[in-house]
Amino acid sequence: MKKIVFLLFAVLFGGALAVAQEEAGVCGVSTADQLLYEQRLLDNLDKVNSGQAVSDRGATQYVPVHFHLVGDASGNGKIKEVKVLDQLCALNTAFAETDIQFYLSPRPDQGTLFNYAINATNVYSNQNSWFTMHSHRHPNAVNIYIVDEAVSGNNNPGITLAYYSPPRDWIVSRKDRINGSTTNSTLPHEVGHFFSLDHTFIGWESNPFDPTDSTWPIAPATSPGGLPTERMNGTNCNTAADKICDTPPDYNFGLFDNNDCVYDGGAKDPLGVDVVTMENNMMGYFENCSEYVFSPQQQNVIQADLLSSSRNYLDNNFTPAATTINTPVSMLVAPINGQTVQYYDEVLLEWQNVPGATYYLLEIDIINTYVSPFSKSFIVDTNSKLVTDLVANRNYYWRVRPINEYVTCADPRQSTFKTPLTSGVRTIEGLTAWQVSPNPVRSGAVPRIFIEAENNFDAAIQVFDATGQLVYEQNGITVTTGQNVLDLPVSTLQNGLYFVSMQSGNGQAVRKLSVVR
Repeated sequence: MKKIVFLLFAVLFGGALAVAQEEAGVCGVSTADQLLYEQRLLDNLDKVNSGQAVSDRGATQYVPVHFHLVGDASGNGKIKEVKVLDQLCALNTAFAETDIQFYLSPRPDQGTLFNYAINATNVYSNQNSWFTMHSHRHPNAVNIYIVDEAVSGNNNPGITLAYYSPPRDWIVSRKDRINGSTTNSTLPHEVGHFFSLDHTFIGWESNPFDPTDSTWPIAPATSPGGLPTERMNGTNCNTAADKICDTPPDYNFGLFDNNDCVYDGGAKDPLGVDVVTMENNMMGYFENCSEYVFSPQQQNVIQADLLSSSRNYLDNNFTPAATTINTPVSMLVAPINGQTVQYYDEVLLEWQNVPGATYYLLEIDIINTYVSPFSKSFIVDTNSKLVTDLVANRNYYWRVRPINEYVTCADPRQSTFKTPLTSGVRTIEGLTAWQVSPNPVRSGAVPRIFIEAENNFDAAIQVFDATGQLVYEQNGITVTTGQNVLDLPVSTLQNGLYFVSMQSGNGQAVRKLSVVR
C-alpha cells in the first residue's frame, strides 16, 4: 500500500500565506488486526521452514476472486468494469513470481462476473453494514468490495486506501486505488495480508520512527505497538516485526518519506547499526518505486497459506479457456465505422467471436475516453448487443474487449457510429427493441433476429416478399426477458426486398430485410 499525499490548504486569517498539511494514504490494517492472524502466519512459517508447505512452484495455481462494485443508495458511483479488468491484470503481474494467478469467479447463485447488487451508502461510504456485505459475499472466492471511502475503524494516521478484515476475511478498497497500474501496490498489498503477511514495519503503524522520537537516531528495542524491533544483523528476525528474515528492518520509514523510493533518513537499529531497508517491498509503505515485489520467503508464506486448511473454501477446480487472447484487427462487424444507424433507440452492435474469449466488455460513449456521464458498459457472453437507450442525432464511440475469467487485458477494438432522429416503432407489449442482422443478407450469411424484451411473451415470425406473399413462417416462439437471438433460415430467398413481421397476441412489429446474393 503506497501512500498518496493530499495537500490541504488553509489561508491564514488576515494574511495571504497558504499552509499545506500532508495527509498520507495508508493501509487500514493495524498492528492489532495483524496480531489476529499471527498464529496463522507462524504456522505457515513453520511449514515453510520445515519444507512441508511449498508446492510445485512450476505449476500455476488459480485462485478465484469476486469483485463487488458498490454504489450509493441510488446505485450511483460504481467503478467501471474496465478499471477492474485492468487491475486484475496488474494483480496477476504482482503475484506472477508466487505462481499464483487470480481469475474472476461468478457467484454461484448470480452468474455475473461482478456483483452490482450492493447499493448502500453505509457500505459505499463507511462499511457499517457488515450484514449487507456478508449477504453478498462469494462463498468460494476472495471477496473484494470496491467503495468510495474505505473505513477500517483503526487509529492509523492518514487516509485509508484499502484494508483486509481478518475477522471477516474480505478486502475493501477505495475505487480510486483500482486503476491497473503495476506501480500501484494497493491491492497486491491487501492480498498479501489475506495470505497472512504482515507489514514489514508491523508495530510502527501509528508512530513511524523519525527525528521527532526521543531516542533518535537509535530505535528503541520495542516498537510503539509492543513488538520487538528488528535488528540489521538478523539475530531476532524470527521473533521481531514481520518474523520474515529476508525482509530487512523497516520502522515505517515510507509513511512520511520524500516519495523517491530511497530511504536515506539515517535511522539506526537498537544496536546502533545503520538501517538499510527494502523500499520496494510489497508490504511496505514506500511509493514511486518502479517495481514492487514480495521477497522469496514472503512468496513461500503466501503459498503455505493458500495450501492451509483455512483456505480450503477457495475453489481450485479451474482451468482458463485460454491463457492469452489475440484480438483480431477487424473484430468489429457492425455498424460500419462512421455509419448512421437506422434507429437511435435500437442499435445492434456486432463483432466476431474471438478464440479463447468467454465474455466481452462493450463500452459506448460520446467521447473516446469513455468517461463522460453518457458512458455505458456491459459484460456480455455473446458477440452482439442490442442497445436501446442512446440519444438521437449524436456521434458515438464504441469498443469491445474480448476477455475470459483469467485473461482480462486483451487489446480492445474501437469504432464509431451516428444515431439518427428516427425512433424504432414498437407495438408489441413487452418488446423493448428488435433488429434483423446482417441486413442486407449476402451469399452464405444467415440472418438473425435480435430481440430485447422487458418481459416474456409468445410470438410468431413471418417473412413476406415485396408482393405480400408469405415465404417463411415460424410459430410458437417464446421470447424471454432480456436478449434473445433467433436464426432466420431463409437461404433460398432470391435477391430483393422482404418484410419480417413479428406478431404477438397484443401487437405486431415489422422490419425490412434486403437480400443481395
